[in-house]
Amino acid sequence: MGRSRIVGALPRLPLEVLRHVVLIAECGSTVGAAQIVNMTASSLSRKIAQLEHDLGVPLFERHSRGMRPTDAGQLVTDAARQILARMDRLASDIGDVDEMGRGLVRIYASQALVEHFLMPHVARMAIQHPNVKIELHVGAGRQAERALIDESADFALILTVPRHPEIEIVAERANRIVAIVSPDHPLAQRRAISVAEVLAQPFAALPPSYSSRAAFNTLAPEALLGVQPQFTANSIAALKAYALAGLGIAIVPELTVGDAPGEQGLVLIEIIGAERTDTRMCLCRRQSRMLGNAARRLLDDFVAAFAAHHT
Repeated sequence: MGRSRIVGALPRLPLEVLRHVVLIAECGSTVGAAQIVNMTASSLSRKIAQLEHDLGVPLFERHSRGMRPTDAGQLVTDAARQILARMDRLASDIGDVDEMGRGLVRIYASQALVEHFLMPHVARMAIQHPNVKIELHVGAGRQAERALIDESADFALILTVPRHPEIEIVAERANRIVAIVSPDHPLAQRRAISVAEVLAQPFAALPPSYSSRAAFNTLAPEALLGVQPQFTANSIAALKAYALAGLGIAIVPELTVGDAPGEQGLVLIEIIGAERTDTRMCLCRRQSRMLGNAARRLLDDFVAAFAAHHT
């Protein structure tokens, strides 16, 4: 395929054609896609054939059961989805410029931060501005990074330090690892315990790939060599349930417990040395991303919460 030909054709692609490409890829045929856009299948086929002619490369494999994107077609489809999402977002942002009471905010957050840190701010926004729409996606740190880069998220709250050079840490907060137990646990009256004391009891923790588990493992690497928790789960709720049931100690990030763990029936105990580990909560955004009024307002609310923690 000629590069100059493609470079010349791409800027002229109308958004309508990009939507057609995405629809055909999702429906697997021009018939299904045509029904959605209220066109005839033959008319839609001609538009795609013209696009393939302009680019000089087939975008779909035709077979008896429908159509499937070629490698080039998959590239075009993926790019089309991103372009259409940006255009939809641009329309929302333009409509949000002059009116704070409306808009759309997309947030990615680590599951552990949703209940006690994120939701109080989201609830306040929902009460003050009921016409603002908020989309929350729960995902791991790397998923959030990808969402920030492809602009499917306005900002993210994650428990890992982002690696991508285009992602800015707007604010950060220490998030040490702690132990939680039920009130009748033998260690419930202790203010702080050592890793050795944790290992002497049945305990639960997040999987090794999680930053808080990795931080715990650095506190006593030799003692932890070959040691496995009695219970491993990638759910903070499951770890809390383990502790509440009196089964043992659960090792969790402090911010997942909230400001009043006693209200949940839990006792929080410091782990000696945990303050030296580099465990943080990061509020992140893409540097070049222009935010609408609603997203900026909610982001500022989170920044203020981070600042209040340090004062």
